[in-house]
Amino acid sequence: MDWDWNGIRYFTTLVEKQTLTAAAEHLGVQHSTVSRQIAQLENALGLHLFDRIGKRYLLTPEGERLYRHACEICKDMSMLQRTAREQAELRHSVVISAPPFVARLMLMPHIADFYHKHNNIRLIIQSDAALADLHGRQADIALRLVRPTQNDLAVRRISHFSYRIYGHEGYLKTIRREDWRFVQIAVNTRFSRWFAEQIGEDADISFSSNDFAAVKQAVCEQIGIGILPDFAVFPADRLHPVSLNPDALLPEFAAELLLVMHEDVRRSPSVRAVADYWGNVLGNG
Repeated sequence: MDWDWNGIRYFTTLVEKQTLTAAAEHLGVQHSTVSRQIAQLENALGLHLFDRIGKRYLLTPEGERLYRHACEICKDMSMLQRTAREQAELRHSVVISAPPFVARLMLMPHIADFYHKHNNIRLIIQSDAALADLHGRQADIALRLVRPTQNDLAVRRISHFSYRIYGHEGYLKTIRREDWRFVQIAVNTRFSRWFAEQIGEDADISFSSNDFAAVKQAVCEQIGIGILPDFAVFPADRLHPVSLNPDALLPEFAAELLLVMHEDVRRSPSVRAVADYWGNVLGNG
């Protein structure tokens, strides 16, 4: 039997309203639509459901028997729709992996706005210097400063920034250039190798850490000169970019902030909503 289940709703409404006009107004359709749905239902069932008396539609005995079952069907459909709606409104968890500096300086300032727009999503931020394993589902989304090498990951560049070499103004005023000591970022990346090339093999390393927060604190405490991303430096820090060669331009290492997802999870509406939000908020092309 091939028929439109929507006809059940039209049928029960016409029983309750008794006229095509009243049923159509209740359903928000034309009365001809109600008439057509009832005719299709009768043809599909092979039953005569209504007797028409003037403008009123009254149930036949066959219609009365069907009406009881139709009401149960409508209740079940209403419950199904309510359950589906409640499932859609459940709070879904989305995990973002980000380096500690990125999480603290780029994500957290926008958290209130995120929840104002997406209060049905539970955001979990994993702040770790190590890269999360997207294949192992340690995270749904990763914000990275280094482009991944795996071909099955979806990579979106959301912003540009630069690494520069900074010193505190107090350190720069009191320590001669030839006596500078250095704060090292202990990670094996292109920007760390660039920094190593800038300062040279004989540089006096006074402090080393794999966390930019620690590197920045060391530079601010005038322990030495260090490399920092420009988004992490503010006027109140009293840090200034420097060149190791007084006759050269200020060196900088151009970089990008990447939003990375596994191909499978990007189909999730919740993951896609989170990715779109941070891509728009943090993006500068």
